[in-house]
Amino acid sequence: MKRTFQIGSGIFGEGRTKICVPIVEVSQKEIWEKAQEIAGLPVDIVEWRGDFYEDILRTDRVLATLEGLKSRLSEKALLFTFRTSKEGGNCPIQEDYYYSLNLEVAASGCAELIDMEAFLNEERTAGEIQKIHEVRGRVITSSHDFLKTPSVEEMVRRLLRMEKLGADAAKLAVMPANRQDVLNLLQAAVTAEEVLRIPAVTMSMGSLGVISRLSGALTGSAMTFAAAGKLSAPGQIPVEQTADFLRLLEA
Repeated sequence: MKRTFQIGSGIFGEGRTKICVPIVEVSQKEIWEKAQEIAGLPVDIVEWRGDFYEDILRTDRVLATLEGLKSRLSEKALLFTFRTSKEGGNCPIQEDYYYSLNLEVAASGCAELIDMEAFLNEERTAGEIQKIHEVRGRVITSSHDFLKTPSVEEMVRRLLRMEKLGADAAKLAVMPANRQDVLNLLQAAVTAEEVLRIPAVTMSMGSLGVISRLSGALTGSAMTFAAAGKLSAPGQIPVEQTADFLRLLEA
């Protein structure tokens, strides 16, 4: 049985595909303003991309901004993400600070989900997931390939590895070079839905892969990323259009 969990006003990994919108603003003021804007949109989860924040290296400022952000989101769940440069993020970070920051954010209770890159340091990631669980946080482990789409077997292997690390959910994003790459990602998603015990989030990036962001009802992908202004990854489409498409496809 799939290990689903409560998040915001819904169940992650069950029912309709959850819509997540990223915040990639730079200043605290801009972040809070964007949160107020998103609060009125048909969104389940808001992702704060901390790697865009100008004060990300000051934990006290991060936690203060996080608290104000959460208070502006009503019942929407909050996902905190620091995307490293290696996986397409906006700025470099020391490994020790990356892990300590994620734990501090989880311990604050303001973010229901923490994104943690699975393969930054696999052994350490597994240990840090346990620490986050001890403070009652949940972790989405992630892997991003902006250069290619691996084989179906490799994509499924990565998702299974994330489950073994102890994650509550697993996320895989890849870049297609052609239509077959998109189909391969969709096949990997279907296979993952059959073999994983945790929810998976899968996507093929760029304009070629847009269909993968809308086909969660078919593939089992638990969440899709949409845009409310600035994009955090290539291929995201506006949140209102995403919601309309999902209503049509999941009716």
